[in-house]
Amino acid sequence: MVNSITLSTDMNTLYLIDSGRAIPFALQKEKMILVGLLKGQIAVATSLSADEMADASTGGTGTSELSAADTLLRGEASKSGTVKVEVTPKGQWTVVFNRMFQSMALIGAVEINPGLVSEDPDPFRPKVFVFNLEEFVIGINRVDNALIFTPFRRVVKNVG
Repeated sequence: MVNSITLSTDMNTLYLIDSGRAIPFALQKEKMILVGLLKGQIAVATSLSADEMADASTGGTGTSELSAADTLLRGEASKSGTVKVEVTPKGQWTVVFNRMFQSMALIGAVEINPGLVSEDPDPFRPKVFVFNLEEFVIGINRVDNALIFTPFRRVVKNVG
């Protein structure tokens, strides 16, 4: 069975769905949830804390050399390639994995008004951001009322 991922409806938890079980990862300010590939399957892990990352820094794996055009297959990002979306009571976001294209998509909308009581419903404008997981590991965290997706270029170390 192919692994998959999704966000909880309150957007505070990312779930890795693996062989009939859902493994929760709390989205928090202090640590990122890292999403990447392991032999073509989506994998999720908790990052080190900021202090631990500073101690274990290897250099050259961050986002400083990235541009928005490098990081997304679809959607718009900041100059560094980071995607930040608002979490609002009228909005909803989720993430999905596409195994065929080895990519992860962030799909959602900030203003959802289905117009059930209005004669002229306001159409919502969904946004889609697609990350290439063959080239990047995506760090996800929640800071206040925002989800932040930070791409890190995959680094292959030669052992020898």
